[in-house]
Amino acid sequence: MIRFFKDHSKIICRLLLYQFGAAFLGITVSFVTAQSNTAVDLIGSIFAITFYLVLIYMVMWEEGAKERIKIDGGRAPYKPLKGLSLSLFANIPNVIIAVMILVGFIFGKKDGPFAFSWGTSIYAVFRMIALVWESMFNGIVRLYSPRNPSIFFLIIFPALGVCTLGYFLGLRNRRILGFIPARRSKKPEK
Repeated sequence: MIRFFKDHSKIICRLLLYQFGAAFLGITVSFVTAQSNTAVDLIGSIFAITFYLVLIYMVMWEEGAKERIKIDGGRAPYKPLKGLSLSLFANIPNVIIAVMILVGFIFGKKDGPFAFSWGTSIYAVFRMIALVWESMFNGIVRLYSPRNPSIFFLIIFPALGVCTLGYFLGLRNRRILGFIPARRSKKPEK
């Protein structure tokens, strides 16, 4: 596992960097749409999520295309689910945030069997971290599941799916919008 991380640390860091950039877009969109009606908030959140997913799709497609060259040359084995592994490593911070929110929710609930003040503190701190780190999902969390900690586990699945699909399509040298022909630049006649 450590060897895998060392071998692919550049791509994992790149995925984390793109999540960081998309988080800034999400913060901006959240500030603009937070006081508006629910439709605008939902549209803003969907825009930020789509932007994030397109970014990570392109990174993983490129990685899959590079791997295809190595596979064709016999220098690397064929691993179609490598994109899933890379995405799991890149989503470790999201998993930690989700687990800590769940622990804080369970142990900090006032009317539950466990009512510890440290649980409430953990919940509050990691909820604020999630509001910043996963800010592209703020509109959806605010509208559909504001007090349910399981939503923070569900946030992880779109990135896992898109990374897996992007890597697999890169291996196959296919694009999602492959049915649209690429425009060719016109060469000036001499």
